[in-house]
Amino acid sequence: MSRAHLSGDAAPTRPAAESRYASLDGLRGVASLIVVGYHALLVVPAISAVYVDKVQPEAFTPEWWLYATPLRLLFAGHEAVLVFFVLSGFVLTLPFLVRPPTGRSTLAYYGRRVVRLYLPVWGALAFALALALAVPRDPAVGGWLGSHHAPTVHDVWHDALLLFGTSNLNSPLWSLTWEVWFSLLMPLMFVLIRITRATRWWWAAIPILMALSALARFDVVRAALPASWLTADMLQYLPVFAIGMLLVFQKDAIRSAAARIRTWWPIVAAALLFAVSPSLIAPVGWGPLQAFAYLLSLIGVTAIVALAFASPARRPLEARPVQWAGKRSFSIYLVHEPIIVAAALLVGVSGWWPWIAIAVALVPVVLLVAALFYRLVEQPSIGLSRQVGRLLSGVASDRNEAPAKQKGSAQQKGPDAFTSGPSRLPDLDSNQEPAG
Repeated sequence: MSRAHLSGDAAPTRPAAESRYASLDGLRGVASLIVVGYHALLVVPAISAVYVDKVQPEAFTPEWWLYATPLRLLFAGHEAVLVFFVLSGFVLTLPFLVRPPTGRSTLAYYGRRVVRLYLPVWGALAFALALALAVPRDPAVGGWLGSHHAPTVHDVWHDALLLFGTSNLNSPLWSLTWEVWFSLLMPLMFVLIRITRATRWWWAAIPILMALSALARFDVVRAALPASWLTADMLQYLPVFAIGMLLVFQKDAIRSAAARIRTWWPIVAAALLFAVSPSLIAPVGWGPLQAFAYLLSLIGVTAIVALAFASPARRPLEARPVQWAGKRSFSIYLVHEPIIVAAALLVGVSGWWPWIAIAVALVPVVLLVAALFYRLVEQPSIGLSRQVGRLLSGVASDRNEAPAKQKGSAQQKGPDAFTSGPSRLPDLDSNQEPAG
């Protein structure tokens, strides 16, 4: 059976030389730092009132400047998470362009992905729990900071599982719920993309995915879904991952189109402004205007990822400091929030000052702790995930070996790119195109 038949479409062409999307690592690093700034600002009661209590900020106040103007780009936490989701869809799909999922590769993929995600999460939970016990949490302070209650055994095991939501012990873990669900469903989503030939009508598929994501934010839609406490957010966020999956199939076409563009700054500016458009053009809350703004935001987020690998905007993302943050972005994301919460509870926060000065001083602390966490927890988990992948690939190979021998040498036409051994296992921890 031909490779094209197995995959549903002709196998995509790609450059002979391997290509690593270093700029996507850089984009991930920038997004993680934006999330750090976002959570540092949420400590301020006036900012918490906007994001948590949905209070419209008064014009020309500090919170208005940081929420309703382009300055929000520096603290666009939710949009940064959407960037993470598109990037995950892109990067996890990349290795399967040449080697679509089979029973063997899928088993290895699941083993690697589970280890890769859960071990750092469990390490971050232990770190958050230690800080929460050392600096008791106080719901009486109110606002976002007050939503961090004293941890319970239920919180810990619930967060450790991830599948059914998380507590505020380490609030950024909410996004890992959807990373895990996408990781579990990704091979199926890949097959669905191939079966429906969505790569051929991607220009319509991506807007449809954006519309589905926006619909999931309406209360009437959420109420109509079974187990809406889980499926509503699943409907909102899984399409965002799928957008990244479709982007990777069009990467060469995007690059070709980008090569014909001479002036980039209007496109980059538009993408950035679209990404934060919900706070620029719509009041706090949810309705038709907010749904339209959310669609614009998804367009902006998608464009940002495309620009990161296809435009001159990739160059600053490939700078050494940005790459350093990108390599440790998962660790930065996992450890920063417990540090911010503990510091805010220790000093007490009633307004902007002196918290802003303290928050700035916390940035190097966060980076240092993230670097240590990367060295002690995340990096070993990457190595272990690769070992698990090789082991499971070998187990699957042994299971398939006997039936293959029984079919006789007439059917042995040489190694297949999909199942030719552990050395062919896609590297899920890089943004590098697999060798064909």
